Amino acid sequence: MARVGWVIDCHLHVVDFLQHPLDEAELAEALGSGAVDRLVVFGVPVKKKWAMSEPQRPTYYLDDNAPCGTYSLTDELVASLVLGLDVPARAKVAPLICGFDPTDRLAADHVELMLSRHDIWRGVGEVFLRHDDLTELTYGENARAGHPGLDGVLDICADRGWPFVFHQDASSAGRSGQREYVGEVITMLDRHPAVPQVWAHAGVSRRVRPDHHTELLGELMSAHPRLHVDLSWVLYDSMVVDGAATPPWLELVNRHPDRFVLGSDAFGSLEEQPRLLDRWHVFTDRLAPGVRRMLEHDNADRLWWSRS
Repeated sequence: MARVGWVIDCHLHVVDFLQHPLDEAELAEALGSGAVDRLVVFGVPVKKKWAMSEPQRPTYYLDDNAPCGTYSLTDELVASLVLGLDVPARAKVAPLICGFDPTDRLAADHVELMLSRHDIWRGVGEVFLRHDDLTELTYGENARAGHPGLDGVLDICADRGWPFVFHQDASSAGRSGQREYVGEVITMLDRHPAVPQVWAHAGVSRRVRPDHHTELLGELMSAHPRLHVDLSWVLYDSMVVDGAATPPWLELVNRHPDRFVLGSDAFGSLEEQPRLLDRWHVFTDRLAPGVRRMLEHDNADRLWWSRS
């Protein structure tokens, strides 16, 4: 039985990889139904190309060999969707900015432009940095945590008390058990200690399963008090094995209960959102009520609504 009504879904893409937006009526209905308490929403910072060499129209970045490119209009699509809601529904949504090239040292200019156009924003994300096959399918320089192009963006986050949500794989797919890209995350955390940084999926991705990862995350969280982890997407497969919550992850969440948030990572539709959230109960049922409430609700409320 679904029990997701109290959850703040902290990871919802309201467009897909072709930049088709979520239906406005569907979003309004979900917010009014009590299916979830609130939503943290963003677009997709890249758009998949339908290349002449590909016979079928793609829907996802892995559908074919054609590349993706930065798509700044994604933020306007998010703004249009959110501004179309009535005022009570709009208060339940925290929209984030993501439509910039994270290797561009002018990336902060895009964030400032979005701020000048709309006063709805509550943060930045999900910024795609090192991201399995998507990295190689995206035009231009490979994005990475700690790139100088992100400094201006993170300075804006620091000034406004905004969280910064980022996807950075801990390793390449070819070195799945390793963590050669974690040093870049540490550089970014060290350079911007005032910013609440939310590591989407904790560096776990397709074919990326770092060894002893909970030990590493525990060390990072102890050293960086503003580092948070977004529990979503394929991270579920590391935390729940054969239908049971894994003890190392339970121990980590209990040790740092104020540092985790929960998301569906649904794309451009709410059809799968209830299932993607509800499946986490096999893990959250093993937590004390107070810890579970923090993971499912209170931590997200503090990051994107309370500003404390």
